[in-house]
Amino acid sequence: MGSYAQYTLAPLDKLVPVPDDVGMDVAVSCSVQGLTAHYLVSSVHNGMMKEGDWCLIFSVGSGTCQWAAQMAKLRGYKVIGTCSKGKAEHVKDIGACDELIVLDEVPGASYADYESVDIVARVMEITNKQGVKCILDGVGKSTVDISLSCLARRGIFVSFGNASGAVPAFPVLRLLPKSAFVTRPKLGDYIASREELSERWDEIMDWLKSKKLQMGIDCVYSLEDAAEGHVYLESGKSKGKILYKI
Repeated sequence: MGSYAQYTLAPLDKLVPVPDDVGMDVAVSCSVQGLTAHYLVSSVHNGMMKEGDWCLIFSVGSGTCQWAAQMAKLRGYKVIGTCSKGKAEHVKDIGACDELIVLDEVPGASYADYESVDIVARVMEITNKQGVKCILDGVGKSTVDISLSCLARRGIFVSFGNASGAVPAFPVLRLLPKSAFVTRPKLGDYIASREELSERWDEIMDWLKSKKLQMGIDCVYSLEDAAEGHVYLESGKSKGKILYKI
């Protein structure tokens, strides 16, 4: 089974136009992470978020959540982000977070240690003990308890990734204290129609062209060096998109 190729077949209704003033490298980087960030910020909360509401976004130092934090600001939300110490300056340079919780790194690795800071206490301090209306959590197993504890009344916990392992099953009664909501979405259901795909893509392209959205490309590997790219990705050091060039 192969993962990389010079050519591949794609459904016509999933193709999108690339504007002349947006580079192909940037456009390629948008195809999954950009669209994912867009639906997470714009649609998955189903109208529960309004301008001025607080949200908590884990791991804003790279990947999807680096995009999501910027898009949340463009939507008018207030953003609390988390990242490891090694990525803190990079996140501050982007300027997408109103508050940044900087975590120690796991010894011998570049991953954030989610036990190094009392995230719940910091979130409650920032929000005047109210909690956040929406949480975007792509970390998974290591942060599920933190997420549920940080929610505001009638807030929504969005679990969309398993970076630290899958979220274990938990009783629905855990949502009772704050009448909370939980969802585990996937991109395909938010670009199910051509119309929805085009709306998301066009808005992302407009943000890029107007310089309202920064898209970071960390590094580019030749296809022959694909293995090196995977090693780098798994190290947790990346601060942006990793691309392969044919």
